[in-house]
Amino acid sequence: MGKLFLILWISMFSATIQAQKIINNPDYINTNINGSVTKVELTDSETILHFHIKVRMGSWFSVPNQTYIESSVDGKRLFVVKADGTTLHRKHHMTDSDEVRFKLYFPPLPKDVETINYGESNKDGNWFIYKLDVTKDGKRFLNTSNTNNLNPWKISIGSSNPAASSKDRVVEMLDYKRANYVSIGGESILAKDLPSNFFGSWYDKYDTLILIATPDYIVSDYRVQYYQDIKKIGENKFFIKSANRGFEILSLDKETMTIRTERLSTLKRKPSSNQVPKFLKGNWLHWDNKKEIKVTDDYFYNNDHGDLGVYEVKYRIDQVVESESGNVIWFVLYNQGDYYLYSARKSEGEYVLQPRGFANARYKKVKN
Repeated sequence: MGKLFLILWISMFSATIQAQKIINNPDYINTNINGSVTKVELTDSETILHFHIKVRMGSWFSVPNQTYIESSVDGKRLFVVKADGTTLHRKHHMTDSDEVRFKLYFPPLPKDVETINYGESNKDGNWFIYKLDVTKDGKRFLNTSNTNNLNPWKISIGSSNPAASSKDRVVEMLDYKRANYVSIGGESILAKDLPSNFFGSWYDKYDTLILIATPDYIVSDYRVQYYQDIKKIGENKFFIKSANRGFEILSLDKETMTIRTERLSTLKRKPSSNQVPKFLKGNWLHWDNKKEIKVTDDYFYNNDHGDLGVYEVKYRIDQVVESESGNVIWFVLYNQGDYYLYSARKSEGEYVLQPRGFANARYKKVKN
């Protein structure tokens, strides 16, 4: 009986060992997390991500309760179950150190998964990891060189796309109308590796602003969009995928670019001073007289005079770009990891300042 019990115990222990897989310092395609995933544990009952994060002392971060991992096999989102080392959906204040380690627990992944996306699906989420390799150990280390200017991307990971083996070096090209993917040859690169000619403001033949491209984000379709995948498919030819769209760059030089979405478009690149026009500086008042925005050379100061007093939010101006001969001026603003899009549109001889997505939030300039 003793031998039989020992054999059974060894068998169960071996099965437990075989059911657990550990990946150290996994590789990934892209991320905006100032730190790293140091370990992934895969078992039959759960998936555990170990994080080592570096955040400025005196600041804070939060892991939303809608944080998820997304399988590259079936696209199913698995939401966080619990955390160890931090508390879900609560500010983690950095009071004693600028580094923190914590673990997040998710449901188990399918057996044949090779890569996963990590993201936050709530409106305030801004951390993501794209194509985290869960097949083998990587060579990633904590990036601590960027703590004075954290990479400010807002999380915006859309529906997953069936990922092929990285050994095949394939590119997932978008069937724009049906949002499906087919594989052709290509090489994954990062946004910073795109040609410098790509970054700037792009206009159509009517001088309407179509695209603002930076190493951190794209502005198109009147929204800030974030790189999910970039493939080099030829000399000055690329495929770029964001959460809401994908497009091919068919040709690119210093002044023109031809892109393909549902149709072909040739755009021209124009320089931007990236400076706030003098007539837009000053105070802007909301129609209800309770909210006010002060525009300076470098910041938007948004004051909300509500029942709890004055609540001020400071937004750094990242981009200032004109469209349609100055009738529309676009502002890309940054605050605590998120980018926001504002426009100043000329209406009946006067400009109206408005944040994207808020039809009733209209501000008019206070006359001196």
